[in-house]
Amino acid sequence: MKKTIYTIAILLSSAVYAHAQTAIKETRENIADLFIVGENLVLYTIKEKDGQYLYSERKGDQSTFKKETSLNGGAVNALIGSSAGGNEVYVYQKTGRKDHKIVIYRWDGASFQKAGEKPFPKIKNNSYNLGAYLSPDQNTLFMAADLGRTKGYDDIYLSKWEGGKWSKPTGLGTPPNTREAEFSPYVMNDSLFFSRKSGDQASVYSMPIGGGSKPTGEAVKFSTRVNRENAFNSAYKRLGENEMWITRTADGNYTAYVNGPDPVVSKVELEPAPEPVAIEPAAVPVPTTLTVSYGFNEVYMTDAAAAELDGFLAQLPDGASLWVKGYSDNIGPAKGKVRVAQQRARLLQKYIEMKHRQRSFKFETQSEVLGSRGPEARKVEIHLHAR
Repeated sequence: MKKTIYTIAILLSSAVYAHAQTAIKETRENIADLFIVGENLVLYTIKEKDGQYLYSERKGDQSTFKKETSLNGGAVNALIGSSAGGNEVYVYQKTGRKDHKIVIYRWDGASFQKAGEKPFPKIKNNSYNLGAYLSPDQNTLFMAADLGRTKGYDDIYLSKWEGGKWSKPTGLGTPPNTREAEFSPYVMNDSLFFSRKSGDQASVYSMPIGGGSKPTGEAVKFSTRVNRENAFNSAYKRLGENEMWITRTADGNYTAYVNGPDPVVSKVELEPAPEPVAIEPAAVPVPTTLTVSYGFNEVYMTDAAAAELDGFLAQLPDGASLWVKGYSDNIGPAKGKVRVAQQRARLLQKYIEMKHRQRSFKFETQSEVLGSRGPEARKVEIHLHAR
């Protein structure tokens, strides 16, 4: 029997993926890095007046944001890598002017437990900044620093664990190093990812590296999908199909992004189905309203709410006009309540614009602080404007 090609929507490991860019955190805190551990634990590196510390929160639940006391053993702390399985993380800790080390922590799904230590190379860094990436096998270390004879400002260096100690760090040469500052190194498979600073702005680049972790090609600048124009884009990482990075805009806001896979249409060979009996389809009304609920003081949707919103939008015509209104309840300072209501509406609009850009939706956005208290007042309402 001759086979016919049918097109169906399925989720397979071999399927082609589109990527949904999602802002998971927007803040004025000085976020220097982010990393996802396990299924949904996000670690943030935040610079503060008295040092640099690691914080965590469950993805989609900002009420869980907290300082990870067990990971912060120094005045300067940074997550610089993880094991191949992702159940161990490598943390750089600086406790004194010349005292710094790498500490290995094991994540058991509920907490971090110290599993070992490793020395950090003895270096004289002429820069205020230091960035690093340690390979999963703990044998290759990339550093962003100024160790003398740089191409310009901070450069990227390479050190190998040989004979129980680190080799003298050597610059990677050109590329990636230039007269600008290169920082935030990260490696996956045969690619080196890093950021390059220019004035008050920065862009993410990638370049191929060989078996010896040395450059084998040219550095290529990412598209505007990651590199927002007139902004400081950094800390790019790629874990399987997931990407993450940070963007700081001129107004001082930091936004952490995660770019994950969405299943799309895939073609599969199936035996032809019997000829269907023609039935006049019943008219299905187009939904006109949707309410998205939020937790106290939360401004980002949960994954479940985002899925419900995607389903609602899928039923609307392209180019539809949407009225989006964010609400806050009457708890907290006046400015905070106004800001939360505005952010809920604005971030939901940004989500639609990024994930459903090709649908060309039009928006009218408003916000309001309600006089009532409780979950029913923490929401965003979306209405379809009649034509």
